Amino acid sequence: MHRILKTIIVSALLFAAVFSGTVVANAAATNLPPSLLIGDEKGIKVGVDGEYYIDLWVEAGDVFTKKLTISNYEPYSYKITMSAEPLEETGPLKLLNEINLKLELDGKPLYNGRVRGDEDVNMIVNALDLGTYDTGTVHVLDITLHVNPEMKKYFWLMSEARCKWIFKAARVVDDKPPPTGEIVTYLIYGLVAMMAVTMLLLIIIVKKRQRERDTKQG
Repeated sequence: MHRILKTIIVSALLFAAVFSGTVVANAAATNLPPSLLIGDEKGIKVGVDGEYYIDLWVEAGDVFTKKLTISNYEPYSYKITMSAEPLEETGPLKLLNEINLKLELDGKPLYNGRVRGDEDVNMIVNALDLGTYDTGTVHVLDITLHVNPEMKKYFWLMSEARCKWIFKAARVVDDKPPPTGEIVTYLIYGLVAMMAVTMLLLIIIVKKRQRERDTKQG
């Protein structure tokens, strides 16, 4: 009997540990899920690989604007990041240093520096955080490219630069522990279930021993 009671106590402790513990999983940034949509005003959409390009012929003082709409129709919240990856830069000018990038998210300043990333926010090394997007939310990312008005001109040589921006998504995992009331409820249900099982085992053992005694007496 003492051994059975000891088993009940140990089982109850294990049950409490399972339901009071929390599991935290930080999802790594990955390709865009199918229902997280990013596209510009011309209908050009960012693919599932998250890559976005802008092809421009630029001259000193030019200003270009783009408007990206980010919509999350996934059943989960996602954290969106944006990084830069220079692909090619040829000619006498370092164009990626001559073009200033300004980003505004829903009208709020987010970044103001070189296309490739600035010293404080180097998007080649560390992705720029665009915030968390809950299910059903839509945000607008305004992009302004401003070419240095004092950029030199080389009429006999052409300068070219290719750079892509990469958007990635990481699913937000809820790491909040369950409410205390739920834990207590689970514990009560668990204890009641284990006590019922234990009582059933006791009844079976008692009946078995009773049959053994009856058999010996017979």
